[in-house]
Amino acid sequence: MAASNADGSDPSPAVPPSLHVPRPDEAKLVDELTMLRGWLEHLRGGAIYKLEGLDDEQLRWRPTATSNSLGGIVMHLGYAERLWIRLVFAGESMDRAWTSDRYALTFLVPDEWSVDDVLAFYRAETGMADAVLDGVAGIEEPSRAAMRPTNLRWVLTHLLEEVARHLGHMDITRELVDGKIGR
Repeated sequence: MAASNADGSDPSPAVPPSLHVPRPDEAKLVDELTMLRGWLEHLRGGAIYKLEGLDDEQLRWRPTATSNSLGGIVMHLGYAERLWIRLVFAGESMDRAWTSDRYALTFLVPDEWSVDDVLAFYRAETGMADAVLDGVAGIEEPSRAAMRPTNLRWVLTHLLEEVARHLGHMDITRELVDGKIGR
């Protein structure tokens, strides 16, 4: 019997992992902006994958009193895209009530929301972020908000780090909820 990883995939480093959500093609040469956006799309798909098949109770279940639910994390990721792409980078003017208390409100799933509502919110936020990114001149473009003078390279790199970090939390929580693993 051949050895395999916990998810049944081939453990050889010469064999790409078996993924439910495709990642950027490692053999294809692309510019930096295309690569960063490709990884962002891959990670977004991972967040969506972790919510698939959950009921309302599972969406809100937290493994500890101080941890976040799967739904709460995806809510936060939607707000993170709003913050970094639209507010900081694009300099959009918007109501910022959700930024109070060090962004604690961004982890809350409204009581009446289902998995579909959380996913609709997340897809709407990522769609608006993509609309901003579709109009950029390049990765060196400076942010337009005075609150955080930075550039698009920094914003996208930080956003990738933020999403990836939370996806690790989601991996563990989803496995505890119902044993589902993989990405």
